Amino acid sequence: MGGTKWAAGVAAGVVGLVGAGVAVAGGLLWSTGGDDTDHGWFRVREIGPAAAGGGPSRAEAQAGLADAAAAAGLTPGTPRAAQEGDLADCVADWTGSGPADPGRWRALEAALTERGWQVASRRRDPAPATSLKNGPWDLVVTNGGLLDTLSLVALSNTPPCEEAFRRDAETRGPRG
Repeated sequence: MGGTKWAAGVAAGVVGLVGAGVAVAGGLLWSTGGDDTDHGWFRVREIGPAAAGGGPSRAEAQAGLADAAAAAGLTPGTPRAAQEGDLADCVADWTGSGPADPGRWRALEAALTERGWQVASRRRDPAPATSLKNGPWDLVVTNGGLLDTLSLVALSNTPPCEEAFRRDAETRGPRG
């Protein structure tokens, strides 16, 4: 559990989406500063750890995010620069051209669940967000926020990726 928590904390610096005091472990996103409702997150269901070797590859996760967004009728925005080096297989993401209206948000969640993602928790404020799990992947979907866009960022919690996130954090230093 500690390794996954570490990877999520490091990933916050890598992708800049998970706020301070929030961690991911065993498919649950929660606040480390208090109960489940801190920062507006609440659990939808308990999801156990990923089966060893199960779940989609990084390429499959990446394609699945793009397919789900297209199925929901969302327009892609400017993509982020791809991760390089050891992190290349650890991050899958998709960025929209702006926030999704409530109907498209629901359609996106439905499209993701049809593709094997399981909703773990949701947050309403400050910007709507949903965390999902698929094999070794933890996905956070945010709608709006500081960048006023729809963002899907999945992080792999496999041991090689946890180690890559740890090494990345060490080389970036305390300010990222």
